[in-house]
Amino acid sequence: MLALTAGLLLSPLPWATGHSPTAPAKSQTQLQLFDSHIKHIVVVVLENHAFDNEFGTYCQAKGKYCPSTVVGYPAGLCAPLNPSSASACVKPWPFTRANWTITQPMLHDQVSSLSAWNNSSDNNFYLDERSGLDPFGYYSGSTVPTYWDLAEEYGLGDNFFSSTLSYSLPNHWFLVAGQAPPISEQFGFGDRTGGFAGNASDRATYYREANNTTSVEDLLLHHPSVSWKYYDYALQPNLTDAQNISAGPGHLGSAIDYWNPQAGKYESYGHLLRKHFVWNPTFFQDAAAGNLPQLSWVIPFHLESDHPPANVTTAESWLASVVDAVESSPNWNSTALFVTWDDYGGWYDQVAPPLLNGTSLSFRVPLLVISPYTPAGTVDSSQGYFESLLHLMEVREKLGCITPRDCYAPLPLGFFNFSMRPRAPLAFSTNATGATYPMALQAPDAPWQAVPFSVSSYFANDHGDGADVD
Repeated sequence: MLALTAGLLLSPLPWATGHSPTAPAKSQTQLQLFDSHIKHIVVVVLENHAFDNEFGTYCQAKGKYCPSTVVGYPAGLCAPLNPSSASACVKPWPFTRANWTITQPMLHDQVSSLSAWNNSSDNNFYLDERSGLDPFGYYSGSTVPTYWDLAEEYGLGDNFFSSTLSYSLPNHWFLVAGQAPPISEQFGFGDRTGGFAGNASDRATYYREANNTTSVEDLLLHHPSVSWKYYDYALQPNLTDAQNISAGPGHLGSAIDYWNPQAGKYESYGHLLRKHFVWNPTFFQDAAAGNLPQLSWVIPFHLESDHPPANVTTAESWLASVVDAVESSPNWNSTALFVTWDDYGGWYDQVAPPLLNGTSLSFRVPLLVISPYTPAGTVDSSQGYFESLLHLMEVREKLGCITPRDCYAPLPLGFFNFSMRPRAPLAFSTNATGATYPMALQAPDAPWQAVPFSVSSYFANDHGDGADVD
């Protein structure tokens, strides 16, 4: 059996011996139901927003549109401005269309993240960010109505964390690999706002480490019957290193693409894998034709990514188009769509990240879950993190797993009620500037009490290996 060493991550498991731990009997039923009902898993990754920044004031009390409450800003919250002075604090404040003040990305590299986190105190955002009171601004149903409408109509996870206290690149690695090349997390490789700042030596180190980092594409390479696509761009093996780097992160051909870490792996350019990396708009064609693969990762273009200081309505409109494409697809009744944000982007969140095997996760990010088996207003407070989505893909397709981080990640199955009839598709406005919250509940469900799904017994006791990664 797989053994865990306290405080350490073991070497990646080779594909031939990789395995996913067997779920305890009490969890098997939900896993089996998921397996029989869901044939297509779609993961959408947006950029740079903490949970409280988007949903800190969502469903703080039960009501017509809120069958469950959310762990957001507690009453009377005053966020600390100085770790050495408990009296110096600021109340989080609401953005409006008139007072949006962010003009550039805030600091969110490894140095900034560790400093803001401050050994689980979460009390150094103001001094570390050096962005005035911007980190404490938040959105509401009037400023991000599409996000709130999606939560109202489907599911929201309020105990879901990005994986590493750093910026985009390593967090995207954890999404697909349960680990990241060490240099990708270090200050100096990514600049203070998450842009590229590495020199030629750093790039060489990154390429070497990236090629030695096992990811989900290695598992899939040996499971050719599993269909999958990474909807971002087509990899370009004929570009020189200089051309790749000059293209910059997030652009066609960049070998150091922060949102497609597998672009740094040489094998991705071979004929067996390259065909799986496709241009973003292809997703809409595949959905319309009923040709969604079993596994999909959908990465937006930069201006549609929700990355500050881009206009949030652009990202909302794009996300609504993705949701509408899935719901209008012939594949709708067998699809689960997961939407998350890759890192906190410098925004304040009042929940300290938990420790995992002695290492802190990063700050909370939203998790939206859209499926025909997700009752309206579902809130799941079961703990999860990026490797939970990776693990779900691995379990669903029987791929095995890579590291203890993904092998033992809790599965996000508390969003589903498979005893209900599949919900009819809904229509979300792709013009976010005209969207409003709350959207009228279009398809009320039969009364159903959500029971958070837990795989806490995954963490050791049911495997006889003495592991404990709580």
